[in-house]
This record gives sequence, structure tokens and C-alpha cells, in this order.
Amino acid sequence: MNNDFAEFAQGFRERTAKRLLEFEKTLAKAQDELEKSADKAVEQARREKGQVGRRQAAGQRPRYSAAPARSRNASGQVQSVLRRG
Repeated sequence: MNNDFAEFAQGFRERTAKRLLEFEKTLAKAQDELEKSADKAVEQARREKGQVGRRQAAGQRPRYSAAPARSRNASGQVQSVLRRG
């Protein structure tokens, strides 16, 4: 009986070590893919930033622009509805 447990324990250690190695390989591969993806995103952002700068220099409107700011005392429909209530 003691010998059966020793064999089981040895087999368990071997299977666990094999699974751990597979996990570490998979993790390393995922980390490499993530780093490559992040590098591509940074490079793409740099290229887009350069294109926006060129558009502005050429007098064109940027692709994504912020909404115009409203003055603080501007009365709109929401304020008039609240006054009625």
C-alpha cells in the first residue's frame, strides 16, 4: 500500500511539473503577443499623431474635434423646463 502511494505521488509530481512547464510556455507566448500588440498600438498612435499634425499644418480640420464650449450663463431648453416645473 505504501508503495502504491509513492508511485502515485511520483506520477503526480511528474504530471504537475509537465503541466507547469506547459503553462509557463503558454504564459510566455501570451506575454510576447501582448508586448507586440502594445508596440504596434504605440507605433500606430505615433503615426496618427503625425497625420493630425500634418492636417492642421495644411489648414484642414482634425478628424476628431471636441464639442464647442458653452458659456456658463447660457440658458437652454433644460433650464427653461426646470423653471416651468
